[in-house]
Amino acid sequence: MPRTALLGLLALSLAAVSLYAAPARVPQVAVLRSAAWSPGDTARDGAGEFAVFLEAARLQRAHRAAGLVAVCDRHGLLRSGGERALRRLVFSGFAVVKLAPAASASVDPHPGFLRGGMLPEDHAAAILVRCLDRHGPPPSAADPEQPTAAELAALRAHLAPFQAALDAAVAPRLALR
Repeated sequence: MPRTALLGLLALSLAAVSLYAAPARVPQVAVLRSAAWSPGDTARDGAGEFAVFLEAARLQRAHRAAGLVAVCDRHGLLRSGGERALRRLVFSGFAVVKLAPAASASVDPHPGFLRGGMLPEDHAAAILVRCLDRHGPPPSAADPEQPTAAELAALRAHLAPFQAALDAAVAPRLALR
């Protein structure tokens, strides 16, 4: 076999191995922002949902533990379907921190969401990475659309130290105001 064919075969096999390599052990977090939206804008329906699922798939493919920091709109929501996608992801093994850009915005009290208040997104992401590294990813529900009471309790218990770390980071910021 010619030498160039062997080199080509070697390069092809190395590329194939890298595609199917085990996910990285270091947790990864992505920051998502609410999609632009206006009433009656049907062209953007589902854009937020698609963006959330696309980012989640990218993270999950390459990392053992993954999380999302959602920078919500002034109402504390991720528009254009993003909210539906986040609700599904919290029961699929993702940790999701929701940030409110204004003090008047209330973040959804959904039991799977972590409340980051008005923390800067990079600070919230760093805390989430640290918690994922220390505690691992949250448990997944058998059916993310309909989690059982036991699955919900397990998720809440697993996320308690995550929320405590976020609350500790928010507290000094409130004291400075």
